[in-house]
Amino acid sequence: MAQYSVRPGDNPSKIAASFGMTLDQFQYSNPDLVEYGTSRWKVLFPGQLVNVSDAGAGGPVAAPVATAPVDFAAPPPWMQIAIMEVGVQEWAGAADNPRILEYLRSCGISGSLLHDETAWCAAFVNWCVKNSGYQPRGSAKVSDWWSWGRPVVPTYGAICILQPLTVDQAGSGHIGFLHAQDDTNVWLLSGNSKNQVRISAYPKSKLIPNAPFRWAF
Repeated sequence: MAQYSVRPGDNPSKIAASFGMTLDQFQYSNPDLVEYGTSRWKVLFPGQLVNVSDAGAGGPVAAPVATAPVDFAAPPPWMQIAIMEVGVQEWAGAADNPRILEYLRSCGISGSLLHDETAWCAAFVNWCVKNSGYQPRGSAKVSDWWSWGRPVVPTYGAICILQPLTVDQAGSGHIGFLHAQDDTNVWLLSGNSKNQVRISAYPKSKLIPNAPFRWAF
């Protein structure tokens, strides 16, 4: 049995086929990749090592076993970027924090709306996704993100959308990256949370009712 390092865009079926395995064989070789008691596959992260057949001629080159622990899983790249932004906050007075202006520009915002008091939680998500090499929604409106990417179960780094969703940017819910959850709250790493990038708790009752967790690929 060899090991393969997951690449962006990979999924269980694609990996299994690349190494001449059926999906059942791939699951049998990687039981931890399926949620306990269900048939739902967990999200695969780029850099994660999975077990594959070493007889898969023509498949991707498998990573040597010694390169990383078997249970290694790198955080999604946009989450690594977002964590480095914790502490960025709006500036008092007439001056604008240029970092927040970067977030807003990633959504095409300019002119009179280009200041750090413009609602920027979705712009922060957009900037992080874009700088991690993926194609973001390109919008600073939370309501534009509900159908972006693909729905996933609650997963570290998943984009999490809170209601109410409206067409108005300033009053449209909240959006951030899932950091943790407890019985009643989701803990999001998000922008424009008390005017800054921080990790904070939001009630699960505020999750949008249909697929509140989204993934970039």
